[in-house]
Amino acid sequence: MLISGIMRKEFHSLKNDDSLDTACKMMNDHHLYGAPVVDDEDRIVGIFTRPHLIRALMNKLPPETPVENIMQSKVITIKVDHEVNETIKLFIETGYHHYPVTDDEGHLLGLVVSTDLMQEGTRELYKLLGNYNYDYTDSALVRIDTKGYIRSMSEKALDFLGLEASQIINKHIIETIPIMEKFTTGIFSDAHKVKELSTQLNLAEKRIEYYRAELDSLLNTDNSFNEIIGISPEMKKLRQMGMRAAKTSSTILIKGESGTGKELLAHAIHNFSPRSKEPFIKVNCAAIPETLIESEFFGYCEGAFTGAIKGGKPGKFELADGGSIFLDEIGDLQPALQAKLLRVLQEFEFERLGAVKPTRVDVRVIAATNRNLKEMVANGQFREDLFYRISVVELETTPLRARKIDIDYMTDYLIEKISHRLKIKVEGISHNARIALKNYDFPGNVRELENILERAINFVEDGELIEVHHLTPMLKSIQIKTDIFKENTTPTFTSLAEAVSFAEETAIRKALKNSKGNRSEAAKALNIHRSLLYKKIVKYNIARKGEGRY
Repeated sequence: MLISGIMRKEFHSLKNDDSLDTACKMMNDHHLYGAPVVDDEDRIVGIFTRPHLIRALMNKLPPETPVENIMQSKVITIKVDHEVNETIKLFIETGYHHYPVTDDEGHLLGLVVSTDLMQEGTRELYKLLGNYNYDYTDSALVRIDTKGYIRSMSEKALDFLGLEASQIINKHIIETIPIMEKFTTGIFSDAHKVKELSTQLNLAEKRIEYYRAELDSLLNTDNSFNEIIGISPEMKKLRQMGMRAAKTSSTILIKGESGTGKELLAHAIHNFSPRSKEPFIKVNCAAIPETLIESEFFGYCEGAFTGAIKGGKPGKFELADGGSIFLDEIGDLQPALQAKLLRVLQEFEFERLGAVKPTRVDVRVIAATNRNLKEMVANGQFREDLFYRISVVELETTPLRARKIDIDYMTDYLIEKISHRLKIKVEGISHNARIALKNYDFPGNVRELENILERAINFVEDGELIEVHHLTPMLKSIQIKTDIFKENTTPTFTSLAEAVSFAEETAIRKALKNSKGNRSEAAKALNIHRSLLYKKIVKYNIARKGEGRY
């Protein structure tokens, strides 16, 4: 049977420039899981589904956002002369809910949804099991009608499944897939396809669990390059290099001390890349026990070892398929896992524990370390071939003590962020406290600065400034030793142009701060036209008005 016999010719679709608000109303009014997206010539350009809508709401995208900015552009299409049984195989392999039917030029002709395929499969099953009178005495048999509802079962079948008749009679066969899996394995020679479908459903369930666990942090974090605060030349260069690297799929190695924002940079790169709508999975290689790290990376099959859960479990690489995986502290990875990781980077495939065939993935790897991998390679602690694979693009974060001109900006940003989270009103920080911070080396970098400020905010009365006595004892002793708070924060420049840019950006930030973000007033104070101010804000990557920083 051909797809033309079951495809839907009447269906709802979206235009690529339709707004998120339009899509939401259409899906709600017609109870849709999703809809194909077409251009002005009715050529298929993507699929928009409820998960895309949920992700858009999580990211607080404006209602006028075009669906083409959110949709899945990678679409599997079929032709009208495609065989139904081949399409059912495609459904089992991909697990997608919608399959647009197109002509040779890509024009949308119809739509096949997963329920259509399952209904047709049920009819074929009925032809095999539903038309015959069986002797139920010694046979484990199930009787279904043409619509796929289970109407009767033999006692042998009920005993085999360990069920009461009331638990399964008059239920649709699709509802009973988990129950029927064991039963069908003994009847059909190609029962491994049911297993594959179960694996796909299991993977989807694990992804949902992971996203639910990450939801709170995602809602409260921008994770963009605007979050990488700093006006120093090092930070500007890091942002520029990160944006360039984000446009490709090359592996990235981020080097730097602990607390310098390596994970924040990795997340910004992912969100700025073409994979931004796909998963971003984080793995701390140093936090996972050696005995568990392989199963965490690559997952395992049912029965792979004692205690393995039924149906197996997907690993982090499988969860990240289509997106990016962040391997933090990769220098702590054991040699055996280094070899397996190398295979993933070379062949884009791996094997679950207990599996008999490989799983292919499309994942971008972003690694980070605070260790010297070149020295580890020389000492035989890290594979040389893996080092060259993960360091196609190298980025290095700069410790806070080496860019003290950023401390003021980081301090203002973190005070606002922490006070908002703790719901404590803080007026700001005193001049003396600022100097104390700038005279400290911050071995823990930005993370330590954040901890120091959070501690101080906990001890500040509402509406007061953070003073030196609110800081940690270590910072207090540094303040006492300084010569009447003499500042020594004048940056060094390699060229006149760099010095001019620094002075210009500093003046703009100060004007924006004094005007509380009002750009018209800031432009007036600087005696420049507002349009020129806008250009300078873009040039120096100064955050937009309303984001709580300048």
